[in-house]
Amino acid sequence: MHLKSALEGKLDELLDKEYQNAARAVTAGIKTATNGLKMSLRTQVKASKLGSRLANTWRGDIYPKSKNSISAAGVVYTKAQKILEGFEYASVIRSQNGFWLAIPTLAIKKRVFNKRMTPALYEKSKGVRLRFVYRANGASFLVHEQRKKTIIAFILVPQAKMPKLINFETESERWKAQVPSLIMENWKDE
Repeated sequence: MHLKSALEGKLDELLDKEYQNAARAVTAGIKTATNGLKMSLRTQVKASKLGSRLANTWRGDIYPKSKNSISAAGVVYTKAQKILEGFEYASVIRSQNGFWLAIPTLAIKKRVFNKRMTPALYEKSKGVRLRFVYRANGASFLVHEQRKKTIIAFILVPQAKMPKLINFETESERWKAQVPSLIMENWKDE
């Protein structure tokens, strides 16, 4: 018994066609995973009630940008990394100068002169002098008198712990595990 085989067509054309098919599948799979992770992270931030503006700081890029590649890569990043890390790792925030964190109360505006409210900015904008009220068992205050009533402008605390509201690490691991199946879904045998 003799076994005979024959190859029809050109091998290099067949290999090139298969390589292009693989490059399309890898790029499409990476693009799907990158966009999926980005949208999942945005959804997590919105569900934590941190707002859509902070959620939309998540970005996703695919490399190379203009063509299909067998070694395509996706990157998901945020423009507000320190803020979001604080909510992921339950960070402790301390004052820059080591004394107090001044948290504005609802009795005053959050912004003035298009800047975030600080005690110095409040004094400048209102033309008043804030008075320090020390409390041994609890937060201290910065207050000012206005028409026979005392307005608590700022609550002073030595530090604040941010709550753990989000978990980006497990979300990225979940999407990373899906990449092989996403590539295979986009692989078209011709």
